[in-house]
Amino acid sequence: MISLGDPRTSNPVLSALQIRFSDRIIAVRENSTADSNFIITHLIKQILYEKNRLCLVSFHNTFEHYQNVGKKLGYDLLKAVQDGDMRIIEPMNDIVDDIGLEERYFQDDKENIVKCLYFDIKKNLDEMTENSGKQAYLIVDDVSHLHDLGIENSQIVNFVNYLVNLISNENISVILNNHVASKYDEIISNNMEYVADVHIEVSALKTGKSQDVTGLLTVKTRSNKNHFQFKAFDRGIKTFHPGESLHFLYK
Repeated sequence: MISLGDPRTSNPVLSALQIRFSDRIIAVRENSTADSNFIITHLIKQILYEKNRLCLVSFHNTFEHYQNVGKKLGYDLLKAVQDGDMRIIEPMNDIVDDIGLEERYFQDDKENIVKCLYFDIKKNLDEMTENSGKQAYLIVDDVSHLHDLGIENSQIVNFVNYLVNLISNENISVILNNHVASKYDEIISNNMEYVADVHIEVSALKTGKSQDVTGLLTVKTRSNKNHFQFKAFDRGIKTFHPGESLHFLYK
């Protein structure tokens, strides 16, 4: 199996991240006005390219969003779902569907909300990995939306720990995205960084908008830390070391 950070990949984002097959917990921190969705979509692309399986829990974007982006990047999520290689859980849609039913996610018992969600995720992953021999990836985009449901930080930290413990199944890896716009988000993000094999931080430029650079990318592993800049295009991303943007974009 090719590692997500294998040098044979032509994906510039994954080449910068250098994720190894042994890196099974990946945390993505999205700071303030920055948008880290390109990290998620490029990881999805590589997961499906390697013919692995994917369980996507999306609080922030719809399946249609990921399908549209996937078409631009060269993959078809609808086909992946039809082939049994992907499952999607959209908790916010479930909440809307459950209004008035007094069951599942729409409950006053906030602790039970995260438990129900966790068991939904675990059930899907167990079914996807059972007797398949394939690696399964869980992607949650993004954890910070649990605050929108009135769930306390202690319960969100417990939820993150539940998900991290899923890697006790050697065929499961976990990718967690979190938007940081408050001190409560910061606590969750710090917890995710502590347990992650790879921590990816996406930030906007401190100097504001630039024609040459979209934002900053920091990749931290257990042993090192690297800084990059990136430029977003309609059909992809270019990454480069600080000061190399003009060379990469206009050579």
